Amino acid sequence: MKFLQAILVALILLSNLAIAQPSFANKPPLTSNPDYIAVTNDLAKATDPTEIAKLQFEKYVIETGESFAECRNLTANPLPVYGKKSKLDGSTFDNTLYTLPSGGTTNEDWNCQGIYLEKGLNNDGQPVAIKLVTGTQMVAKADPETGAINLNFPVTRIFKNSEINWLIPTTTEELSALTLPQAPLD
Repeated sequence: MKFLQAILVALILLSNLAIAQPSFANKPPLTSNPDYIAVTNDLAKATDPTEIAKLQFEKYVIETGESFAECRNLTANPLPVYGKKSKLDGSTFDNTLYTLPSGGTTNEDWNCQGIYLEKGLNNDGQPVAIKLVTGTQMVAKADPETGAINLNFPVTRIFKNSEINWLIPTTTEELSALTLPQAPLD
């Protein structure tokens, strides 16, 4: 009787291994992740201790995070975010600007590639795009005194217009003229 039980348990385990999806199946290997390659290269070149710490944090996020980046908007206003462009989008940019409503969180099936800050990272008036690495769970909050957007992670990849092939509107009028689709929500 114990022999039959042992065989039954062994068959169940083998069938489970044959049928069950591996737990890390949806995460590609790090060596093929462009974010991981870029962070590793930047880390090898970095000399500033603060920059090294930020890059090590990004590397940790990529290694331990999900295979997508998530954006959460806890400001009182919609937040422009970057994501994959649709097949119908004929623009020459690498991605598309979307709007993330106040209180919204992007869907886990959609990779939030970055955010657009019209007034700059420190409210300096210079519009920028902030690129997110895979695995980031970004939360944006507005400072009640200054109105500046505060992020929950150390920012290392800040781009101004023409430094990256992303649409970075340079004026409020240019941003207002755009009809942004809503980012897919959770």
